[in-house]
Amino acid sequence: MATEKPLDVPGLHARIRKMLNEAKHFIRALPSDAVGVLSLEEGKPVQPDLTRLGDYQFCSGAPRGIWPSSPEISSAMLEGYGNP
Repeated sequence: MATEKPLDVPGLHARIRKMLNEAKHFIRALPSDAVGVLSLEEGKPVQPDLTRLGDYQFCSGAPRGIWPSSPEISSAMLEGYGNP
């Protein structure tokens, strides 16, 4: 693989394991009706704060629906992971 810097494989592995563990704990803590739905706050997608679930609008998928996409969704997805 061509990269600008050599890959730190052990470090990358540790980061991926940490992200997976955080996701597992987050999903386990969510109420079942909030798993797999888009959380909106003031019309913008966010990762919900587990202590404020009543403050969000939840949008679930629908047959023949579309996958929502926006710069806010991309930012929200990547925000917690920092720069590689």
